[in-house]
Amino acid sequence: MKNNSYIKKIIDLNDQYQDRYCFHEEAGKLLSVMAKDKEFWNEVVKQNFTDKGYLNRKWTMYDIPFLYVYECDDFYVKVHLFVPLSTYEPHVVASAIHHHNNYMLTSYAAYGSGYETMLFEKDYQIDPVSKITNLRMREHFTQQERPLHLIDAWEPHVVINPTSFSATLIVWSPDKKRVTDSLRSNPILKALKMPIRKIIYAFGMEKKLGIAAKDTYQFYVKENKFHAVLEDDFFAPTRERSGRDVDDYSIQAVFAFIQRIGFNDKDFLKRMKESNSVPHYYHRWINMLLIDEVIPDVYAKETINIPGGRMVVNDIFGALNKK
Repeated sequence: MKNNSYIKKIIDLNDQYQDRYCFHEEAGKLLSVMAKDKEFWNEVVKQNFTDKGYLNRKWTMYDIPFLYVYECDDFYVKVHLFVPLSTYEPHVVASAIHHHNNYMLTSYAAYGSGYETMLFEKDYQIDPVSKITNLRMREHFTQQERPLHLIDAWEPHVVINPTSFSATLIVWSPDKKRVTDSLRSNPILKALKMPIRKIIYAFGMEKKLGIAAKDTYQFYVKENKFHAVLEDDFFAPTRERSGRDVDDYSIQAVFAFIQRIGFNDKDFLKRMKESNSVPHYYHRWINMLLIDEVIPDVYAKETINIPGGRMVVNDIFGALNKK
């Protein structure tokens, strides 16, 4: 969608603003306009459903169901889909408290109720032995209260399952523009014959240079205390869970979304059915769109990979108040 008028504006903003906060502030203003434009959504749907990489994607339960909008080295724009629990229960955490390393995320609630979220201060400390962490909450709000918001790089936050099917339109970028590119040609670093990332980690300069941390932690509540767990350990089960059922789950969410935003180009859908590039498991959902049959809700995971398998907002407040 490089030639889309909105994307051209965001590309221009990226060129104009070296400072990533300024870029996100200005790009964020476009998201609400994009979300109200039916032709924009039609273009997004058709781009993804004619892209062989997207059509052949092997989904895992680690993935948030999504649609691509645009991506380049400096930023990308996507649609993320968030689904409720089968009980539609509020205030249940969708995943552990986490941060996005050196990436900034501007999110606009484009469809549905949106989710509830909590943001935490970045100056936490993790006990090296017990892994108990002194998180402090900075903000707590719903996307109905603040449909447009920024999650900063390195900022711990938590997403709480929405109470109805929801979608966000996001701009995602590193907090610095390709900081390490110039290092690759540095004669001193080249002489060391080591990967740049290892050198950066050795000198503890990952935050200064804007790259991901060597060890990334997620956080959960146990016995009224925040505990840290390595991200790779937390996500291992969901990254491993894949297969046709997971593919179908993810694509059902995508088709449910495009039906709810009013995508109804039946000639395009018929061509999809005739195309050898479109996986056969798509056909069930295409057929439902063609006959205007309502695609049912997709539901969030009942448990997450923490002790007890579940965390609610009151658990987080319990750990905060314990201090």
